[in-house]
Amino acid sequence: MNIRLLIPVLVILSVYCRCDNISTYPINQPDASLDDDRLIGKWKFEEDTNKNNFYEVYESAYPHQYHVRFWNRGGTNPTYEGNVYYSKVQGDRFLNIPYFTNPLEGHWYIFLRILDINKDGSKMTGAVVGDENMLKLQSEKEVYNYIAENKNMPEFYLDTVHLFKVK
Repeated sequence: MNIRLLIPVLVILSVYCRCDNISTYPINQPDASLDDDRLIGKWKFEEDTNKNNFYEVYESAYPHQYHVRFWNRGGTNPTYEGNVYYSKVQGDRFLNIPYFTNPLEGHWYIFLRILDINKDGSKMTGAVVGDENMLKLQSEKEVYNYIAENKNMPEFYLDTVHLFKVK
């Protein structure tokens, strides 16, 4: 599975963020065993109705993370940048996506469960975690355990998103 596919999801996920489905903690810290560079490149969400918008995924200066940049206005206006990375919860991959708020409040995160990535890494489907209890969790361990307990419940997710790689 590719982290690069998930980076575009991060940007779209920010659209799905209701501010009550965010966490002040990631699932865990970046892990080298989850690195996958097949998805470096340009991506679009199937759900995005603006054909000029796209996401570009790069290698990050930070180990085991990927840098994503969202472009609108035909690729002339970068409106979101952040570093994302995968976490594994009981065999399932989740993307830790920074959600930016007031810089004085620190980082917040939204999470995307990777449901499917095709064999060549050109398409991906993910589910946006939408549980309102995420904000109440007080540590990475609590986030991990809460996701592990709820990840198979449909009501734990807000929506499903689909990404495809742009040539």
